[in-house]
Amino acid sequence: MDRKTSLLLSFGSLVFVVLVVLAPAPAPGQEWTDVTEARLLDADKDGNNWLTYRRTYNGWWYSPLTQINTSNVGKLTPKWIFSGGGWGDQKGTPLVNNGIMFTVSTDATDPTAHPRTIHRQKVFAVDAATGVALWKHEHKLPEDLTALVRVLVGTRGLALWKDKVYYGTYDARLIALRAKTGEVAWNKEITDYRDGYFVSMAPLIVKGKVIVGMAGPGEMGPRGFIEAFDSETGASLWRTYTVPGPGEPGNNTWPGETWKLGGAAAWNHGTYDPETNLVFFGTGNPAPWIPQMRQGDNLFANSVIALDTDTGKIKWHFQILPNDPWDFDTPQEPLVIDVVRNGRTVKSVVQANKLGFVYTLERTNGKFMSAVPFVNLINWGQVDPATGRAAKDNSKIPEMGGQRVEVCPGLVGATSWGSKPYSPRTGYLYIPANEYCMMYGFRGELAYKRGAFYTGAIHDHHAKGDQSGVLRAFDVNTNRIVWEWSNRSPLISFALATGGDLVFVGTPEGKVVGLNARTGQQLWEFNVGTPVSGGIVSYSVGGKQYVAVAAGGTTRSTAWFGKEPRWQHLFKNVNWGDSIVVFGLPE
Repeated sequence: MDRKTSLLLSFGSLVFVVLVVLAPAPAPGQEWTDVTEARLLDADKDGNNWLTYRRTYNGWWYSPLTQINTSNVGKLTPKWIFSGGGWGDQKGTPLVNNGIMFTVSTDATDPTAHPRTIHRQKVFAVDAATGVALWKHEHKLPEDLTALVRVLVGTRGLALWKDKVYYGTYDARLIALRAKTGEVAWNKEITDYRDGYFVSMAPLIVKGKVIVGMAGPGEMGPRGFIEAFDSETGASLWRTYTVPGPGEPGNNTWPGETWKLGGAAAWNHGTYDPETNLVFFGTGNPAPWIPQMRQGDNLFANSVIALDTDTGKIKWHFQILPNDPWDFDTPQEPLVIDVVRNGRTVKSVVQANKLGFVYTLERTNGKFMSAVPFVNLINWGQVDPATGRAAKDNSKIPEMGGQRVEVCPGLVGATSWGSKPYSPRTGYLYIPANEYCMMYGFRGELAYKRGAFYTGAIHDHHAKGDQSGVLRAFDVNTNRIVWEWSNRSPLISFALATGGDLVFVGTPEGKVVGLNARTGQQLWEFNVGTPVSGGIVSYSVGGKQYVAVAAGGTTRSTAWFGKEPRWQHLFKNVNWGDSIVVFGLPE
């Protein structure tokens, strides 16, 4: 079926709130196997599957498979392509369980249309060896979605638990599907989407709890929160606000009633440490973006927070950037890694964030260990090497209604939401990084209006050289950059590390590149024909290893990068539309 026919069929189904298309029963090699707590805890030993967003609870985004390696990666060829028929921003990451792949898509209007209309979200089950569709589920969306979600068109993925598939929606719902058929098991409203809330992250499931953080607060104004739901019923088990209310620790960092519109979304997937029973999240920026309107540190925005899995109570926090003036939110994954410092192994969490620093914290108590820059273009200030507290250069904070100032890096970040894999074979963290700046200013006045943007900022990015993107290998034990691989445009992308001593990374130009994980030498590349903005995963079916790439364009690229002449190649003859492209070795 060509893409035009696929879209016509999708548009013809608008009358349905939920559509499930059943395919013939799966072949024996695709029989469903329940995703249990034991399987998730031991996922590091199971290279055949990719059961959760980052594959393992520690967040490493590492596959131990070795069939594809440095000696043969140059022979990789496409095995199959699956199109979801959507015109969203494919930021999703496919999951694989026993030969069945699950992926997401979004139907929306042309990416050049403003504002965009989003029609529905879709979930597919496909044969992971052939790409043949097994079932499809659709969730029809209301017509009055708020401003931000019409820009951020693309969900980041799914979660698997027992016999169900879970995902969040743009109208702030959590839906459980039966994994064998795609039928809805339950559909739960989390909160009122008209306040600006929606779900973009893939849920994190721990001990039968489906944990989601809400997107939207940092740009739309409401308080951010993280909530856990019962996987069987959808009942709420706990909710933790990332902006404390009156009488709660940290509320005194918000003047007056600014906490009510404080933002601090936890919009990216977290990590989990079974030993401490803690889940770790990075939190987003405060609202509005104008710091003069919310003087104070603004806890728990721009922080790494550790929550008790059973109760949701915040056990510790570490704020990276107090009173953020630049949308330098820190939702990037805190990876659970044991690092070696001064001959001693320390249980830590490691986060590479938008500010351009790799932070290492003790994961039992949040104690600061180190913060080391991984990009060169940093002019916003510096980090105190003793405390880790960011000290801002006040000349880089615009006045309300004043002139714009140049700030480096740009607000999309020195690195952004894409994976930063860690390989236990090398001890390296692989960071898709960006060397660029922005011109940044504030409007003269700003008033809150429900469902509208509540930022008050004006910005555009620009290059400072011919190579704006760079993948850097960072040794977490020595805190030094070991090698780098450069790209013409910014790397708003994902990477994958494997046991075959390989690193794969996608680019906005549409390339998937395979590198030697120890040296950075490029060994392979393939152009998939559309910007690669989604997850890259690896799995095995029938003894054959595959590498799957979620591609489909960064629909926000024009707003971010459209004024820079050296990035115009990203907008000329761009082929939109999401797809999963799967590679393997020749037969």
